[in-house]
Amino acid sequence: MNQKNAYVFVVCGERKHIETLHFSLKSLKLVSQFPIWVVTDKKRNEIEIEHDNIIDVSTPEDFNHHQASIWLKTSLHRILPKGTTYCYLDSDVIAMNEQCNHIFEHYVAPISFAHDHTSLSYFSPYALNCGCIEAFQKDYETFQNQLSKVIQHPNYPPDYNNVGIRKLFAFQKSLLYSTSRLLLFLFKLIKAFFRGKASLINDIVLDIRNKNWIICSTLEYPVLLLHYSKIKTNTDYRFDFIKLRWKKKNGKCLAQNRCNHLREALKNVFNVDVYSDWHHWNGGVFIFDDRSYNFMEQWHQNTLLIFQNRYWKVRDQGTLIATVFQNNLQQHPTLPEKYNFIADFYKTEIKAAEQKNVFFKGKEKICPSFIHIYHHWGDLQWDVWQHVVKTIEKNNINDHNF
Repeated sequence: MNQKNAYVFVVCGERKHIETLHFSLKSLKLVSQFPIWVVTDKKRNEIEIEHDNIIDVSTPEDFNHHQASIWLKTSLHRILPKGTTYCYLDSDVIAMNEQCNHIFEHYVAPISFAHDHTSLSYFSPYALNCGCIEAFQKDYETFQNQLSKVIQHPNYPPDYNNVGIRKLFAFQKSLLYSTSRLLLFLFKLIKAFFRGKASLINDIVLDIRNKNWIICSTLEYPVLLLHYSKIKTNTDYRFDFIKLRWKKKNGKCLAQNRCNHLREALKNVFNVDVYSDWHHWNGGVFIFDDRSYNFMEQWHQNTLLIFQNRYWKVRDQGTLIATVFQNNLQQHPTLPEKYNFIADFYKTEIKAAEQKNVFFKGKEKICPSFIHIYHHWGDLQWDVWQHVVKTIEKNNINDHNF
């Protein structure tokens, strides 16, 4: 391997972000074959960063800590020593094994990112202050509250921290990915209507008589469609059996957590036309070197531009999309998913396997070299976090934080 490689983190500001960095630093130090740099603005930090290779850079005083961190991240081409290939890592990206060092072999100039776990229209409400997230949350909460009053079930609305409910939701999603599994489910569904009850998979039973799912023998969760008549009579909602979604009685769909506002904003501000289902890049992990200067500089300037526009949230990923299209790199090779495996708490199809450092994403098995803990960092109830900790412990890290 080329010894002119190095890893780099950027963190400044609040204690929680520095503590997250400390966790990720310790996991990377165990397996890294290359130097690790941390770029920060020390005067902003609530606690000291425990690391030797630190580059201290003063950031604009009128920036908040979040803006300052993004300013540093998109300025790395100006800050770091020349002649080295760098792997940037967000502080919530954890090294899982020594295979992480092979990430540098996948570098294709001028820069290499991995894909995000979603597409542009789903990312859009998180990039802009367009109000679509708030509309979705309000609609969904109203829907759940009305159904809850009618169904009066102790486990509705669902608790995403409940392992059994997560297992049920993962099973329901799996039906969308496998025709054979869906057909088998329909067969067992018919059998359940005749017998009153049917076992669907291990630990999940459909109890038609009592209108419940039964998970792990004890946990019950309502089958909403078996309460359809009561819901239709007593709420503002109807189920569309053709489009397989709940609607309001006036025919309107519930607000969706996706929109085209980012596509419009990218066109208006940066004059790039990005299709709404483009599988955009994720800014949590990327490889760059001296050949990346122009791309990084344009990304930096684009980001400074949206800092001045309150319609845009303080993020670097929307401007990354703009920079990709400005440089006509939308077909550029990306890093394999195992180098930025995004573990989203709310994607219940992502779960831990029994083997060390193995995860399921639906039916797909993934052995990540870097795992990106997108939500619920440190959640001891989440099987993914438990598995991360166990994997690191098996890597012989002996620290009280683990």
